[in-house]
Amino acid sequence: MAASPLSSSSSSPRVVDVLWATESGRARACARRTVRLLLRAASGSGGGLVDGDGGVDGDGDGCSAEGEGRGGGAGGRSRGKVEVRGMSSLDDFGDRFFSLGGRRRRGEGAEDEEGDCPPPPPLLLLFASTTGDAEVPSTALNTWRRLLSKSLPSDAFDGVPFALFALGDRSYGPDAYCAAGRKMAARLVQLGATAACKVGYGDDGSPNGGVFADLDRWIGEELLPAAERRWGAGSGREPGPEEGPVAGPDAAEDGGLAEDSLPYEATIVSSDETSSNVQNPMSHEWQRGCFAAHYRRHFARSRPADAYRYGKCLTRTTQQAIEEKRQPVGEADDAPLLGRVIVNERITAEGWMQDTRHVRMRVAGRMNDSSGGQSASASDDGGTEALPYRAGDVATILPSNPPSLVERFLSVLPESISSAADETLSVKHRPHRSNLTLSHPWPERCTLRGLLTHCADLQSLPEREDLFALSGYCNPSHAEGNDQREKLISLSEPAGAALYGDYIIREKRNWADVLYDFDSIRYEGRGREVEDGDMGNGEVGGASNDDLTNDEETTDGLAEGEGAPLTLSALLSLLPSISPRHFSIASSPSYLKRRSSEATSAGDSEGDADGNSEGDSGADSGDGKGAEPGWDVELCVAVAKGATSRGRPYEGLCSSYLASLAPRSEGDVVRLWIRPGSFAGLPLEPSGDPTRRGSYETPVLCVGAGTGVAPLRSLILEREARRERENGASRAPDGESQSSQQADNVLVFGCRKRSADYYYGDEWDALSRSGRLRLVNAFSRDQAHKLYVQRALREADGGTDDEGGGALIARHVLERGGAIYVAGGSKMARAVREEIVEALGARLEGGERDAKRLLNRMKRRGTFAVEAWS
Repeated sequence: MAASPLSSSSSSPRVVDVLWATESGRARACARRTVRLLLRAASGSGGGLVDGDGGVDGDGDGCSAEGEGRGGGAGGRSRGKVEVRGMSSLDDFGDRFFSLGGRRRRGEGAEDEEGDCPPPPPLLLLFASTTGDAEVPSTALNTWRRLLSKSLPSDAFDGVPFALFALGDRSYGPDAYCAAGRKMAARLVQLGATAACKVGYGDDGSPNGGVFADLDRWIGEELLPAAERRWGAGSGREPGPEEGPVAGPDAAEDGGLAEDSLPYEATIVSSDETSSNVQNPMSHEWQRGCFAAHYRRHFARSRPADAYRYGKCLTRTTQQAIEEKRQPVGEADDAPLLGRVIVNERITAEGWMQDTRHVRMRVAGRMNDSSGGQSASASDDGGTEALPYRAGDVATILPSNPPSLVERFLSVLPESISSAADETLSVKHRPHRSNLTLSHPWPERCTLRGLLTHCADLQSLPEREDLFALSGYCNPSHAEGNDQREKLISLSEPAGAALYGDYIIREKRNWADVLYDFDSIRYEGRGREVEDGDMGNGEVGGASNDDLTNDEETTDGLAEGEGAPLTLSALLSLLPSISPRHFSIASSPSYLKRRSSEATSAGDSEGDADGNSEGDSGADSGDGKGAEPGWDVELCVAVAKGATSRGRPYEGLCSSYLASLAPRSEGDVVRLWIRPGSFAGLPLEPSGDPTRRGSYETPVLCVGAGTGVAPLRSLILEREARRERENGASRAPDGESQSSQQADNVLVFGCRKRSADYYYGDEWDALSRSGRLRLVNAFSRDQAHKLYVQRALREADGGTDDEGGGALIARHVLERGGAIYVAGGSKMARAVREEIVEALGARLEGGERDAKRLLNRMKRRGTFAVEAWS
């Protein structure tokens, strides 16, 4: 019988490389949980890696630093040392990923000069999310491109075992569900790697935990049995002297969880430095004095890998110029752009259940070291684009927490921490101590209040691993300390998935909510005194950020009243950093530029944009001094706000942040980056037919619902601006305009009611009257029956029953060779795609098979794209 792909001798090192591809951080969170459960199982808990029914051993104890978890010792199996390394995104792991196997690892012979076999390759634990239209996340784009390279040897990963967990959303459809992970697994197998177990699939919609519920099942049913085959071949003896303990990223040299196992060390510096940095009470801390350089480095780590880079006067640098080093790239180029809101208006009816905002920002600088901001300067050297971004691109916003939430969070911390909220801190990052922290390295100089306001994601929902880590800080001297500790452990375990779903997910409890409910964490009664000024150097005997190696002796110590106080160093190791949020840009750079030029030439800074919000051209800086350097970007933002089933209010961090910004406020500065969107292939070639002057060679059909209209507005206005530039406004009076049926821009738009949430309706109606836009609306609640965009698309232009409807789709694609762009919620996008496939399949000889092939060809050309979100 062939050996398992995971099999190795009992004396071989047990090495695991843990890598992820993620956009939002969930894949990294899955890696974090998997490592703890794997190490706990490998420590010998219960004498094996799996329990009797193949599930995850859920006794709640952390991994033993001595390799003898509960039930270990003489009755357990020897595991030797398990070393977890890597712990990074695929792109950050870089060249090391491609040196794991193949000819580079085997060499020419099976043995070295001393007759020893080379060590086996590590087990690759991979976690891959899917983003956009079934795409690989930005944190793995470079790796994925190299994996697809034809120059890569066919045995580049020969002999490398891997286990992969893919994250996705079934509502996107079977083709897009977990597509990135599926493609990655298939490519690794092509290159010689061997799957150690079945690929795991995590669905956002799974009950009681989403992808994490599926993750626990995969760990118990697939990963741990595979690890048992690899590492479980023991004789049932105690570990020998040559075999080390289970080692995780948080394991201290003595096997315990000492203070120096934490990834951060925080201390208070002179209060004189605090007062000297309060330069402008109107500015934020990240803009002040010596704080600015430290915040800039922290913010820069949030930059999307594919974000554009800009020169000194905010002109977009070409990729060719970067590659040829005509535009050198330094660390400062990763820092965010800075924008100021100049328009923030509600575009839904007053009293309507949804507050949606049209937000325009003037981007006029980028963050630098000294003052937190930098104005655009006079000129750039070559290698720049004419426009600052492209139609259909994405704005990545880095929000801040509201002061009210920061105050509430401070109120549920131990007084020894909250009392120093406004003192200047020195924060030392020790990356070798832990690679599992879900935060970027914090600013090295800041106040706790500033860090909580601008860096820590206080509104995020604590993960089960966070609750497990928090359990170590419940004070047993508190009346309910031990009970609260057990509750937190129960919430973190697989058996408590339903309870976690009820308590955290459905009720949307954030960090402040959890710390409020589990008040023994902040209790500083008997046995929990912390000396004044001791913000991070106290003895930490409880759970650290990931608590991978919390041994039985430590947890027993808690029960005996030797609880670990929550120090600032421990708090900083627990909190996640704010992840930037992505918004499809609703504006066309060419359209805004043209309107701004018209306003300037007419001496009217208010411009003219068909009687809508475009009337504010952004040419005026708002200071009475005329136009300022920079450019504008517009967003369509639906403010996330509501109440849970039990009446608990909640709101979205970034949408509420943007909605709160006052237009032209000196104190409100937005940090952002611009990155490519899904619609880079927008056709802009004018028609070569002299009888179609002012038309495009390729017509465009846009389908969207709700705020999905934002990128579609960008596309349509971009084509309008270029049409006007080449041919003049060409706007015929009503009654003399060409029929909109022949328009080369078609919009199918859906919302609830024309009178309530018809976003940019005045613009669409005006373009439709001019004959330059064909408009098909679907107002779902304006008639007795519900009408959604997919039905409106199917019924447009009729179509016989035999053809199955979809005449508009068929004529647009098959007769006119048009492009199709879809944007909005994932369920809507899936339904629209199905309508397109059905309409084309009814008219193609090969049916739906040929229709899907046609769409794939269009996708490769950039004339079919979907931008969907859950």
